[in-house]
Amino acid sequence: MSARPARPPATLPLTPAQLRITQSVADGESTDAIATKLSITVGTINVQLKHCGQKLGVSGRAAVVHACFVTEQLRRPETAAFPEAFSAAEVKTWRMVAIGATSQEFADRACISRDSAVRRVRALRARVAAQNDPHLVTLGWSYQVLDESLSEMASGTVLRVPARR
Repeated sequence: MSARPARPPATLPLTPAQLRITQSVADGESTDAIATKLSITVGTINVQLKHCGQKLGVSGRAAVVHACFVTEQLRRPETAAFPEAFSAAEVKTWRMVAIGATSQEFADRACISRDSAVRRVRALRARVAAQNDPHLVTLGWSYQVLDESLSEMASGTVLRVPARR
């Protein structure tokens, strides 16, 4: 999927504080709301999310959320049914957001303009009432559009899926 060579699987666990922040991000909460709820600064949240991405080998909040679901560091959301089927373009859009692809990387892979890629993400967020891209990823897991089979990230990292017991 990626032109970059795959990196070794990410295995570094997040701290309990990082997981609290990441869960709030996955729930679609804004940085300001998380800071107020956890009684920490916006700067602390941004630094901790950057460290989460470094530990997981991904870039961007949406990719951090997806990586935490794949590696089972966050409890996966309950499954739900959406009233209508999703188009192939919507599924591809969801997958690009989840792996942390930039708008330009998405555009290049889909052979569309960057503006079209941005419009597709916005339209999908509006259709499923996602607060932001990390929340879109959570909803993708809930609607079973995303799962652990999507383990190669745009960064080249291949996430390690825990073995089933």
